[in-house]
Amino acid sequence: MEFNVLGPVSAIEGGRRLDIGGPKQRAVLAALIARAGDTVSADTIAQAVYGDDVPDTARRRVQVYVSTLRGIVGDAIVKDRAGWALRVDDADVDHLRFVNLYDSLRSSADVPAESRSRLLREALALWSGHPYTGIENFGFFDAEIARLDELRNAVLGARIDADLEQ
Repeated sequence: MEFNVLGPVSAIEGGRRLDIGGPKQRAVLAALIARAGDTVSADTIAQAVYGDDVPDTARRRVQVYVSTLRGIVGDAIVKDRAGWALRVDDADVDHLRFVNLYDSLRSSADVPAESRSRLLREALALWSGHPYTGIENFGFFDAEIARLDELRNAVLGARIDADLEQ
């Protein structure tokens, strides 16, 4: 199963986009994808879903959203005492694949320009629009969106440089 935030927030299985629900439920999934591998508390998820206007019923609603998502994506979402986590390989999450591709190229100075260009194009092809599209963003994702946009610009610049070297 693939999880995407470099465009519309989505989960894809077998090449088919899963129906993960409305904007609030997608925001829950987005919060888990953003922190893939780490436990995310109910309070943190509530902030992602509701911003500063967290209703008294938020904790229960978050539990319902996560339970529904678990029914859709299965064991990828795990529960522990502190909250929930998306437990998947980096290769299953688009923003992690993107960052890992770029980081591997930055740490390897011996990669020929043609190979660098190809790998940077592969990284850029992971993007399908503005990050975290399809959710209500109450500022929770702003720093992550800015980081990803800045990184995308760096990758684009590196790809242009690699193309010019050929």
